[in-house]
Amino acid sequence: MAKLCFASPSNIQGENKVKCDVFAHAHVVKGSKQTLRMYIHWLQWRGTNELKILVNEIREIFSLGSVICIVKNVPINDDNVSYLSIAKSFGGELLRDLRMPSRALEADSVIYRVEEDPLNTDEYALSATNAHFPLHTDCAHFLYPAQVMMLLCCQPSMNNDDGKTILIDVDDILTMLTKEQISDLATNQFPWWQGANQQVRAPILTKTDEGRWQIRFNQTTLKREMGDDEFVKASALQSLIRVLKNIEVNPNNSITLASGDLLIVHNQHVLHGRTAFASQSSRLLKRIRIRVPDL
Repeated sequence: MAKLCFASPSNIQGENKVKCDVFAHAHVVKGSKQTLRMYIHWLQWRGTNELKILVNEIREIFSLGSVICIVKNVPINDDNVSYLSIAKSFGGELLRDLRMPSRALEADSVIYRVEEDPLNTDEYALSATNAHFPLHTDCAHFLYPAQVMMLLCCQPSMNNDDGKTILIDVDDILTMLTKEQISDLATNQFPWWQGANQQVRAPILTKTDEGRWQIRFNQTTLKREMGDDEFVKASALQSLIRVLKNIEVNPNNSITLASGDLLIVHNQHVLHGRTAFASQSSRLLKRIRIRVPDL
């Protein structure tokens, strides 16, 4: 049975901390005996005067092992000033999305408009459609994927049941895989990009120096690079995809972002996706990816 509980964060101390509430979302995935816990830290935008405090709080939350934050009431009508100020305060490299059409880009190509694009002809660009987008890592095909992925909700779907954001932590995924499957995903070198000037091959699962699991995953990318036959024959990969499908259909793993909600996740510890939404919807999210090596 799904259970939603609220708790005060024990790690928030001192007068200079940004006030935030934390809830632990515990649920049982259908067909599994494992209980999964998703912790989302809710914070409040209080203007640029408290920007440094806000970003330091997010960094602290990430360092303690929680990897999902939502900042409420971030301005959406200030020409991206507030949004960019948060992104730049992480002190990392804002990654440009040069493969996407210019009509979908803002702020010198560091902001990508995640919305249905009627002019889109790229079958792999699910972000430019209204279709279900399976759980994935952003820029999984990069040699060094971004550590931080941010999505600012400017306009939610017209139907509250559509376009929900799906989230899952790598540690919860691992509880539903066997030791052999985990080993295969951590040792096999999967093809992520096979361009003329660069080849990117890497495991799906890796460990940090501190022993924390990380994940790099996008099944659409892998199918494209591996080819249908090799993709289907990869046993551990197919087991992972089945696990993720079970997670995606469980409504307890999804949330509805409101206008002004800024989702911030550690892109190498959390997979995100979305449910389908009605075509010709005004749903609009703005995405920024940041490479922050010390996170």
